[in-house]
Amino acid sequence: MSAAPSVAELLKKLDEQQQALGKQQQAYWQTLREVHEALVQAPASNPTPGPSGGPPSTKSAKKHCRRSTQETKTERPADFIAKAKSDWPKGADGRPLTLGSSVITGDSDESDVEEEFYVQKPLPSYTFDRENLRDHLKKHKFNEHGQELLKTEVDHGRLLHPTLFREYPPDEKWHNSHYSVFDVSKDGAPLSRSEVVEKGSHIDSAIWQAIQNLNTDPESQRPAVGRITIVREPSPIILGALHMTMNKDFNMDELFDYLAKDDQSQAHVLGRNFSHDHREQRSFVFKFDYFTIVENDVQPMPWQQSDSEERLRNKPLDHIPLSRCSSVVALSLSGEHMKRLRNNTRKARKEHNEHGLIFDPWAPWHVVNIQCYPDHKASLDIHDSTKHYVNGPEAFMHTVLAEFQDAEKRFAQIYRRISKLVTPPSDFMFDGGLRDKLLFEDEDFTYSRRYFWAFQTLGLMRDGIKAILDAYEKTFTDDVWEGKHKTLWPMMDEKSKRNEHYKKRMAHLKKDFEKIIKDLHRLDDDNDERRKEIRTLRDQLFNGTSVQESRKSVELSAVTILQGHNIKLLTLVSIFFLPLTFVTSVFGMTDMPSHNSFKYFAVTMTTVCIPFFLLIGSLNTTSGMEFWRRKWHDFLDWTQFWRSRHQDDASERSDEHTTRRRSMSIDPSLGRGRRTSISKGQRESIVSMTTLGKGRANSSAGHSQPQKESGIELTQVSEGESANSTAAKTVTQPVTPVASAENGTTKKISWFDKLTGGRKRSDEHNV
Repeated sequence: MSAAPSVAELLKKLDEQQQALGKQQQAYWQTLREVHEALVQAPASNPTPGPSGGPPSTKSAKKHCRRSTQETKTERPADFIAKAKSDWPKGADGRPLTLGSSVITGDSDESDVEEEFYVQKPLPSYTFDRENLRDHLKKHKFNEHGQELLKTEVDHGRLLHPTLFREYPPDEKWHNSHYSVFDVSKDGAPLSRSEVVEKGSHIDSAIWQAIQNLNTDPESQRPAVGRITIVREPSPIILGALHMTMNKDFNMDELFDYLAKDDQSQAHVLGRNFSHDHREQRSFVFKFDYFTIVENDVQPMPWQQSDSEERLRNKPLDHIPLSRCSSVVALSLSGEHMKRLRNNTRKARKEHNEHGLIFDPWAPWHVVNIQCYPDHKASLDIHDSTKHYVNGPEAFMHTVLAEFQDAEKRFAQIYRRISKLVTPPSDFMFDGGLRDKLLFEDEDFTYSRRYFWAFQTLGLMRDGIKAILDAYEKTFTDDVWEGKHKTLWPMMDEKSKRNEHYKKRMAHLKKDFEKIIKDLHRLDDDNDERRKEIRTLRDQLFNGTSVQESRKSVELSAVTILQGHNIKLLTLVSIFFLPLTFVTSVFGMTDMPSHNSFKYFAVTMTTVCIPFFLLIGSLNTTSGMEFWRRKWHDFLDWTQFWRSRHQDDASERSDEHTTRRRSMSIDPSLGRGRRTSISKGQRESIVSMTTLGKGRANSSAGHSQPQKESGIELTQVSEGESANSTAAKTVTQPVTPVASAENGTTKKISWFDKLTGGRKRSDEHNV
């Protein structure tokens, strides 16, 4: 049995078929042109009389097939259209084949459309060779992201390989490029440029041959008014070639930024008319940024976020290899602008871009689509000769529509793979082991990791879908589709036939967009529902695991209790031998008597061991513990009461001593042992002096500010003089304030007060 052809072989076969198809198309168009020219010359040589036999009619039909560019203003008979159509070749269904007909099926989409409905002005010509490409890669100063994209080929202006289009190693699978380049002529039909590619060319060389020149033949019967360039998974050298050939129409550094930046999908379409760069004024960009599943025979580019190369080679069975992917679709309109806009905002005046430019939608155009997706899901039939584009915006929107369809396919595939990964299989209802596996977590946390990854990945997918939807809905409003937008492809004359035809075509295209937008909304809702299911599965897993852990905790608690009993038994044994060890240690000293008498040993052992055993036994019970706690508190209360009585006695003796010293300071004779009688007035003076000294001392101790030494004014009364005698001498004596504990002074806390835990002070026990 023969092996299935590889992807490279299939792509090569497809290119050959495209080349053959292109040759058939060229032969068909040449024959059709000859038919047109013959029909044009036929009425002049063989005039046909009118219906009444009079002179031939000069009235022509209002609508006819697209005229040849060599058509002359020759008068034609009234039945010219009917005769011409009868002489034209017929398709399989009997309808005549026209310039708008399909080469493959013969179907015509616009058989009676005027040529003026399409773009008629050709694109400017250019041509490049390999030396131009080499010089461009060396001399152009690429920005940060451009250097990242080209780092395998160019390093700061130095080419890393002598050959531009080289052969790649077999293990580098991120060079599986594919391309589609079309030249659109004045009839709007895209014609593939695969015919200009030499047979057997390497893929990079083939892409270079397709894009290196444009409109180089001035005598061509089909000059290109537009070009569509689609490159999938381009190699770095092809990115450099695109940069050189299209940098005049697009800001390629900007496109490279959009490719390499880790950002959401955005439409850079509105507001570009006021840019300082003329290329940005005439161009429109739609960026796509999301994720895709890496296929088996492809590999992400080095600058794309993905799993490591080793993990991609040896991926587990339940692993879904994802990679960040991106693409840009850009349109550029050539020619002169048709209208100027004025920007009256303050920011515009500050940045000196008060005026913007609007370009004609029917100007010559370029559409470029760079796709960086490591998969095979890209649509290959976006453009063919059966489609006819009236202008660049229509071709641009068709390309964007294809990207929307590809994005929906990639999102749907990720959704299906994740759903299959997290959804329990149908046989779990009959397999108890599988149910336990899903309900209880294993030692590697397999399902917790799986549910977390799936939940967060679907969240990122949801963000990517919403970004695409928001970019479309905020940009392509009804005014854009109807040609009424002020800055995005406006129509100067909405009632003209060309504009009416354009709006009809855009209305059909809008329906296709609405269909794919509806599919994306449905996929977004499915993502939310799947995330809810994953959250439920995760909660059930946590609940089952929690119950399992609770059971294990109960088992461990039983083991802990058993260990506690063992430790308790060991402690009791140790306590039993502790007093015995103490007694034997005492009697084992070297200075103990050496005579053999166990009387003292027995008495000591009994005195020590029995109270100790009773104390330990009582402390081992709750009632015994409470009893000894009460006795301990009673002992502390008694000790504190004794200390307070002792402090009171000491205070009284200190007061008597202080009174005696002050009495001696009043009458020195008291200190010399002379017995002197003290009158009643003197006694009252002494008492008042003592009281006043205490009061001032208390006042000084009760205030935060320091007080001066108190001075007490005393009146000494000698014998024989009355208390109110005018001869009484006034004596002022200094008295040092004496502060006691009860007057608020701070005393140091003794170790006993700390031990008793701040129990009542001694003054609470005074009577």
